[in-house]
Amino acid sequence: MLELLVGSGFIVVACGYRGVDVWVWDWADVVATRRSRWGGPWKSLDHMRIGFGIVGVASVALGLVTVTR
Repeated sequence: MLELLVGSGFIVVACGYRGVDVWVWDWADVVATRRSRWGGPWKSLDHMRIGFGIVGVASVALGLVTVTR
């Protein structure tokens, strides 16, 4: 169940629901220690959203496999 919840959270960020993607972008800009030459941990907001989407779909799929076994 936790995997489904985490995956859903990643998908919410990837879809940009109610500006949560920008909030995560700003939070990471403050907290990230590994910086790229653009100043943040990601090249752009689109790259961040794609990454969160891929991880979110994989997490939800893994959670569904685990729950249905």
